[in-house]
Order: sequence, then structure tokens, then C-alpha cells
Amino acid sequence: MRRLVSDRINSMKGLSTQAPEGCFVSFVNIEQTGMNSEAFQQHLLDKAKVLVVPGLSRWFGPGAEGYVRLSFATSEQVLTEALNRIEESL
Repeated sequence: MRRLVSDRINSMKGLSTQAPEGCFVSFVNIEQTGMNSEAFQQHLLDKAKVLVVPGLSRWFGPGAEGYVRLSFATSEQVLTEALNRIEESL
């Protein structure tokens, strides 16, 4: 699942991530989209019906802006659908 997420995210325009080594979340860099973390989170919710956690300093510390947290603790089928929706919304 880690490789699926990182490969798909890295193939999407404006997004990048590294495959995490020991957890089930990916911290996705969204800086190239031109949106801040909260705006991107709302965009995905409205357009893709996918919920991510915005990278806010109050939750993740300094430097978290420009990222969103994407959990992949689900089935491959659900994850693939979510990634398809994210890609279509960009």
C-alpha cells in the first residue's frame, strides 16, 4: 500500500511524497498546487469527496504548511478509488 500511494501521488501534477517506512499515513507535498493546506483539504473534500488532514503547525509543528496527511489504512479498492478521485480533481 505504501508503494501504491507514493507511486500514484508522485505521478499526479503538483503533488509529491515519499513512501513512509513504518506507518499508514503519507505526508503529501502540495506546494506546487498553489493552494495552502486548508484550501487543498477543502478542495479535495468538495471536488473528490476525499478527506485529508491539512498540515497545520498547531498539529504538526513548523514547516507543516504546504502538506496534507493522507491515511491509507483501508482496502486497496477503497484507496485506489480515493487516489483516482484525487487525480481527477487536480
